[in-house]
Amino acid sequence: MTQKQYTVKFLFADATTIEQTFQLDITVLGAKQQLISSWPAAKSPAPTPDELKMIYNGKFLENIKTFQDYKVPDGTLVNMHLQPTPSQKSASANTTAAKPISEEGRCCIVS
Repeated sequence: MTQKQYTVKFLFADATTIEQTFQLDITVLGAKQQLISSWPAAKSPAPTPDELKMIYNGKFLENIKTFQDYKVPDGTLVNMHLQPTPSQKSASANTTAAKPISEEGRCCIVS
């Protein structure tokens, strides 16, 4: 008998998507690490796991929990949103040059 897996389609703020398959017992941190290891070259640099936020059903997923904890359905295609956040070092370095609102990234989640 084959073990069921999660197939997750990740949606970036710019509407590009990537698909990954995960084992049922994977933690959110493990999923982030697997995702970062196959990060698209066009989206470089890849963030660290702490800089990457996964959003499912309007909730930020905690690193220590599993997809099962969030009742993510297995065996089906699931959509999740990715929100890379800047590290504290780079965020504090950019405080002197604020970007106009039109140049900042935005993400809206409707559920």
